[in-house]
Formats: sequence, structure tokens, C-alpha cells
Amino acid sequence: MLTRREMLKGMAAALALTSRLTAHAETVGVPIAPEPEVPSDFVLTGRAIHTVAIYKEPSTSSERVTSYTRDQSFAILGEVRAPFSAHNDLWYETGEGYAHSAWVLPMRIYPPQPFLPIENEFGFWGEISAVHTEGRTAPSLSAGSKYRFYGSLVFRVIDAVTDETGVGWYKVVDDYPPRQNTNHQWVLAQDVRRIPRAEMAPIHPFAGDKRIEVDLAAQTLICYEGGQEVYRTLVASGLGGVLATPKGDHAVILKQASRHMSNVPYADMKPEDHPAPGDIFDLPGVPWNTFIDLAGTAIHGAYWHNDYGIPRSHGCLNVSADAARFVYRWTYPIGGYEDAFIQGSARVGTPVIVR
Repeated sequence: MLTRREMLKGMAAALALTSRLTAHAETVGVPIAPEPEVPSDFVLTGRAIHTVAIYKEPSTSSERVTSYTRDQSFAILGEVRAPFSAHNDLWYETGEGYAHSAWVLPMRIYPPQPFLPIENEFGFWGEISAVHTEGRTAPSLSAGSKYRFYGSLVFRVIDAVTDETGVGWYKVVDDYPPRQNTNHQWVLAQDVRRIPRAEMAPIHPFAGDKRIEVDLAAQTLICYEGGQEVYRTLVASGLGGVLATPKGDHAVILKQASRHMSNVPYADMKPEDHPAPGDIFDLPGVPWNTFIDLAGTAIHGAYWHNDYGIPRSHGCLNVSADAARFVYRWTYPIGGYEDAFIQGSARVGTPVIVR
């Protein structure tokens, strides 16, 4: 848990680091559309995805000060570059020392959020604003938990109620597993930040000749407007073989702000079609999904690692949540705030060239 000292130092550092939260991405060339002002009452926080060691200096040969186990968190006070792996030299400065970034998820963590009523039939988009919270089967702290939801996950909120103690709850859409009538979960309202329309508005909607070029050898994704490069980020592409990211000329055919990605076998699936136990994944609330083919290959945010620049996915192009949101907002087709699915085609979707 964050100490009071870390909380205060984190809030002081948060604004200075906001523009660099996506440590592996940068904008270049022509300026993009101004980002909406981010509320300043957050703490830039790292969540340990696996056990994370804290060193006195940004080096594994320096004194090991302490460690954090999975889902523990700490304030991120700064960033430094120092040798670690061939593809990732980013370290985070903490109140106790330095942690390598690979297994630390950087998040903006906000104070408890206000309980907001549902004002229309669609509801609103919400982002988990706590380090983690539980997705429950009913709006009650005594209800069972189906999944743990982590900071930066995105969900569509479709209902808002208070329990018998006056605590506010949101009903969120969970689009997996299929063939069930209860594809929703309940989350404490205080742990969900309402995403304003401005944060989902298209970026450069009238720019012509947009395209994305992905270099699998360099593990880079670059956005172009004509001959001008406007954004680049490192990716984590498919591992190879049957899990390789498909090369070729693609286009954006579907966009979803939230997607539950899973390959858990269905009850009626043939045993020979089951994935190997070590290859099974079950990931709710994957943020900012931009699909580029009918096989389900997508550019999307990842919250299960923070190690880009090397193949490590099941075929998709993993990027940070901030980079995924840029791609989602910048690419064609353009959708509205109340579109859970933004349908495209090779004719209208932004070209995505994978080499």
C-alpha cells in the first residue's frame, strides 16, 4: 500500500510526469489535437504485475532495498534510463529506490470518485481509477467476485444503484463469456472514473492519407499523415509460429473501447480445439481495441506487462493504454461516444501495414 510520504511525493511529481506516462511512446512532427486537461488530483502509481525488486540505484548489481509482490503498489516519482535488457532500459524511481519497468504497470490513481446517476439509455464509459477493485456478481460487498479489475481498464457503465448501506455501485458490461444472459458485473462506484467525451473525441478527424506502419523487426508502430510522422510507440507483437502477428496490408475494420479477451474453452468446444493450458488467457476490460483483420488481430492496451520492444503476445500488437487510446481516437472509422462498436472496412478504415 502507498505510504503517506509516497502519496504526497507522488502528487507533487504527477503533473510533471503526466505527459511521459506512456514511457515507450512519443509524438513527433505536427502537433496532435490538444489532449483534454487531466484532473490533477491523481497519484502516478506503479502496480506490481509480478514480484518486483526495488534497488538502491537503477541497476540489478546495486543493493536490493525491498520488493513488492503482485498487486502491491507504490508512487512513481520519476523515470531514468539505465541498462537492463537489450530492448528495455526504462526504470521507475520510487520513494525507496528504483524498479525496472517491465513488470510495473504505471497508472493514474484518483481519490474515491463521486456516485453518478445514469442519464441516458447508453450509460457512460468508465475507467478503473483505483489500483484494483473487484467485479462482483451483485451490488454488495458480500457478493462473490468474478474478476479483479485493475487501474486503466475500461468498461461501459449501464446502471447505477445504492445498496442497503448507501454505498454506490455501477453495473458494467462484460462481453465474455458468450452465450450467457448475465454478461455484467458490479463495481464500487468510487473506483470508477467517468471518461468525459473530450477524452474520446477523434484526433485530426479531417486529416487525409492516414496510415499505420508496423515494423516487426524493430517492434515499432508509427502513425503517418501523408509523409509526416505524428506518433510512434514500441509494441509487443506475436511470439511467432501460430502466435505470430500476421504480416501484410490490413485496415481498421472494428474499434471497441472495451473488450474481454479470452480463449478459455467453451463448454461445447471439442477437446482437440482447446488451447494448451499454458496458453490460456482470460482478460476483462482490455482498453482501446483497434482490430485490423477478421482473425481478431488488434492494437490494444495491455495491463499484464509493461515490456514493449520484444514479441510476447498471442498475435495482437500490445501497446500501453495511452498509446492504444491515441490509435483508437486517431484512426478511421470515426465513431461517437455512445458507440460500443465502431464498424469499418478495408474501404474506409485506416490502412495498417505490417512488415
